[in-house]
Amino acid sequence: MANTRQYKPLITAGEVIEKCFTNQNTDTALISDNTVVLAELAHLRVSLGEDFYNELKLQNDGGTLSTENQTFIDYYLLDALAWFVRFEVATDLQNNTTSSGVVRNVDDFSKLINAKDFNAFKQDTYRKASIFLKDMVDFLNHKDQDGDYPTYSGNKPCNNDSWKNHGIIMY
Repeated sequence: MANTRQYKPLITAGEVIEKCFTNQNTDTALISDNTVVLAELAHLRVSLGEDFYNELKLQNDGGTLSTENQTFIDYYLLDALAWFVRFEVATDLQNNTTSSGVVRNVDDFSKLINAKDFNAFKQDTYRKASIFLKDMVDFLNHKDQDGDYPTYSGNKPCNNDSWKNHGIIMY
């Protein structure tokens, strides 16, 4: 397995805010590169497959994205990843870890939502991310892309010799 952790994240904090945050003035420092990588690993790598994920990370880091990979990232991957990052960072935006413990972030002009509403917010964020992820995988699996993404192996999870593809178990 390649060390993809050495490469820069596939999306910046600014792009995440631009794509899926209501408040465009959100501080980019609140979205760490580590959180972006966490979202990549937790939500994208399995769908893309190890080889294709590694290829995208390497090309993105070196500024050598092929035309097909650049198009894929611009129109599909970034939308899904942005919403998954928002999902992963939501709890940290509401809370803050300090030397005094975990505290709630509240300013003079806002009011925290209750736990039920916060859960609904996170579920809706995940739903939106999943819609973009499905669209991304559908794009990759469509016959129009045959040969464009040779390192992508449709619906094959990382490090597994068998997988399910359109209801058929593949070996």
